[in-house]
Amino acid sequence: MKETARYITVQKELRRSIIEGKYRVGDMLPSENELCAHYGIARMTVRNALSNLESEGLIERQKGKGSIVKLKRKSIELLSIKGFTEIMKGKERQIDTVFLQTPILLPWDADFYWPLGETEMEAGAIFLSRIRKAGDKGIMMENTFLANHNLPGFCENNFINQSLFDTLIVNHDIEMTGVVQKFRAIPATVELANSLQLAVGAPILEIIRKLTTNREGFYVYSFAYCNTDDFTIEA
Repeated sequence: MKETARYITVQKELRRSIIEGKYRVGDMLPSENELCAHYGIARMTVRNALSNLESEGLIERQKGKGSIVKLKRKSIELLSIKGFTEIMKGKERQIDTVFLQTPILLPWDADFYWPLGETEMEAGAIFLSRIRKAGDKGIMMENTFLANHNLPGFCENNFINQSLFDTLIVNHDIEMTGVVQKFRAIPATVELANSLQLAVGAPILEIIRKLTTNREGFYVYSFAYCNTDDFTIEA
């Protein structure tokens, strides 16, 4: 196997171990010598893998100490390119994610909110719907769409950490890189009122997002509906 391919393999395996919690924030990764011995590769190959993990914000390399797990990504809370699960990590409040609809394949709606590329149209859509709860109270309902393009096993496999973003980066090497987002206040429909335990017509904050990724032409589309009666939105 070429050294180039080897460092990518090491990077992916260490990334998965960090995101899945084998190595937690503040833990030391195995030393360069240990990684060289484990994978049977040259030190430069290990260093390339660690350098990429540092660029991703997953580790911090300290001279004389080694590589320390950081797991800190770009964020400005809910209005960021991070997912809701990532935003709530470390918060005092226990947040549960419940699937209203597990990932399924659907044709795109003819009047889909965002313009779609030819590749997206041909691939069809993957749709999923989730509600985030604090105790028995709904915080947010989110409908998500992404193109069914080069995502083997996506609809069959369980989400890593109940997180779409963790699953995309670990299983498919897709990371969010930017976002276009729009906001508006809307009255709660019957569906939203039932999901968020509000009165029909209660004010809801709708956040419409188009997330860009490191895969050219691949986007994640999110329509989030937030309960602002009981919860505030941090920015």
